[in-house]
Amino acid sequence: MNSLREHETLVVVHRVPVTVTPLHEWLAEVADRVVLITSTESADAYRAVFDHVIAVDDYSDGPAVARHLDELCRAHRVARIVCGTEDDALRVAAARERWGIPGMGLREALLHRDKLLMKDAVGRRVRTPGYTAPESPEEAVEFAERTGWPVVVKPRSGYGSRGVRVVHDAESLWKEVADRAEEDLLLEEFVPGVVYHVDGFTHQGEVLWSVPSRYLNTCLSWQEGASLGSAQMDPGDDLTLRLDAFAREVSKALPIAEPTPFHLEVFEHSVTGELLFCETAARTGGGHILDVLEHATGMNCVREWYRGQCGLPQACDRPRTTSERFGFLLVPPRRGRLLSIADDHPEYARIASRSTPPQEFGAAAASTDTVMGVIVSGTSNQRVEERLASCAAWAERAMEWETV
Repeated sequence: MNSLREHETLVVVHRVPVTVTPLHEWLAEVADRVVLITSTESADAYRAVFDHVIAVDDYSDGPAVARHLDELCRAHRVARIVCGTEDDALRVAAARERWGIPGMGLREALLHRDKLLMKDAVGRRVRTPGYTAPESPEEAVEFAERTGWPVVVKPRSGYGSRGVRVVHDAESLWKEVADRAEEDLLLEEFVPGVVYHVDGFTHQGEVLWSVPSRYLNTCLSWQEGASLGSAQMDPGDDLTLRLDAFAREVSKALPIAEPTPFHLEVFEHSVTGELLFCETAARTGGGHILDVLEHATGMNCVREWYRGQCGLPQACDRPRTTSERFGFLLVPPRRGRLLSIADDHPEYARIASRSTPPQEFGAAAASTDTVMGVIVSGTSNQRVEERLASCAAWAERAMEWETV
């Protein structure tokens, strides 16, 4: 640590493996100034490319990351603290505020993590479904009977659709609410219809660029064993323009001081056609959203974001344009042993990720838990959706499972 120049230290808090995020290449100009705090699982590979790596056993849930941040800020003149995942956003924002370091502060981070605060802010500019943070099961049932069944129960600070349930009756809702911590509980009106996501970059309340996509199935399809995917919308389409405009209003409601990627989810009501706010995040989308965005724009959004957080030149406002549309499919696991996956996938499909049979799985716990990921392209949204549907049918046939 003594070799670090005190006035130039950059602390990066990041658990994703180097094979996925080659930070040493993205931050090559300042790699010698980086101190990386990462998980024990990812640490050895990062030690091969960075001189200063701190491995943390309880990375996700323990106090060690925050303690290391304070120790580094106390011992060195830390110029920036950089992070890119939702489980790091709040603790990094809090450390920035404690030590007067530039970047997203705690209030900005909370508005993009706490869905109650988020909906309060966004609801001043766009329509949101009815919602409440009930203090008791009785209050939850009263909300549901007033709003109408079913209702959606979710954690206020969750991501990846973890802990999200659609509840259809009072008895089930009572139990669902009683089993959850009151301070992390949100109820929402159920919106029938199609779900879209809009991804791009935002800066100081303005959208720099955005790409809307339509989900295949829903974000909760994995709970029923169905594949989740999405296809990018056609430029100039009326709904594309409406979604872009919706994203601009959300960005104005939740301004961020530095150029930052966003992932916004929007309902289109099946009866009225109205667009309603679901939720948003100050990060890139999960699954293979980052990959299809890079295909469509020529830009690795995480690379540009990390460079910006380090104060390095970035090109987050200059995506390329292409006539092709892209989409992805995530195939969820079953409870059992995957014995094999056939290799006869459609020629237009690129297998972006896959398991290595034989392999045992439990049931999916989040929307991004997968056995296999597929990416396709096409000349239109319709063509991409057709190809994704074909890939979903192929995946169902291609996998051989054994009950355990």
